[in-house]
Amino acid sequence: MASGQEIAIIAAIIVAIALLVLFVYKESTGFRIVHYSFVNNKLKTDSFRFAMISDLHDCVYGEDNREVLDAIEKERVDAVFLAGDMVTSCMEPRYHDGNAIRLIGRLAEKYPVFYGIGNHEDKIRRNPEDFPGMYEHLTEELSKAGLHMLCDEKVSMEDAGIDVYGLDMEHEYYRKLMTNRIPEDYLYKKLGSNDESAVSVLIAHNPEHFDTYALWKPDYVLSGHVHGGIVNIPPFGGFISPQLKLFPKYDAGVFKKDSSTMILSRGLGSHTIPIRIFNKAEIIVVDITRDQG
Repeated sequence: MASGQEIAIIAAIIVAIALLVLFVYKESTGFRIVHYSFVNNKLKTDSFRFAMISDLHDCVYGEDNREVLDAIEKERVDAVFLAGDMVTSCMEPRYHDGNAIRLIGRLAEKYPVFYGIGNHEDKIRRNPEDFPGMYEHLTEELSKAGLHMLCDEKVSMEDAGIDVYGLDMEHEYYRKLMTNRIPEDYLYKKLGSNDESAVSVLIAHNPEHFDTYALWKPDYVLSGHVHGGIVNIPPFGGFISPQLKLFPKYDAGVFKKDSSTMILSRGLGSHTIPIRIFNKAEIIVVDITRDQG
């Protein structure tokens, strides 16, 4: 028969496990809004605010992502930028591109929406035999909503003085365990030179290549892909990247290189391992203003 002390120890262990499970559950569900502010005198208006979503992975917050729509509406943004992996290249029933498509369509009814391609969109495009009709369905539905993915393309918001570029990166630059560096002239070959008189926003899903992106001199790079490293271990940062690299150099937040600033999202969804620790899913809201001084 267990002693009173043994029972107390067992009870304490059970409580500790329950609290840990509750903590992981709370960290792995819901999302937060993260704000960043920058000054850029190339902006033609006094201010410009946009929401950034990355790595939704077909996840849902509330009925038809009503929680996401309501959160963005409350922020009174001028545009929405999608930094890739809105869908998931997996045929499991719980991943259904209709969730992402409906969200994007409803966003497009209210805001200009700019969609950069991620490795999951690229994978369903490269492998039609594994994902029959999925890429065509996605692009057709986006077209109905009045937008498309920016695949090595530029779109200008002339009134605001903002150029948006979408980088379509080949699979070899997303490989696991190893890093294939993109050439220094990669962006010039893909996108030409950027107009340095305008505010340039580069949607480039993989943050691993930020040092090379900076050679092209974009004002802002919008990235995701790393999911914040899944588990954030202060003060070391994210634990593991999708390329299975421990403690990736770029995990989440704001990074600067020369004249370029990268805004790296922790992502709004997850796949395969739906766990987050000290790494809440997020929607990013960015304010760019002119110097009023």
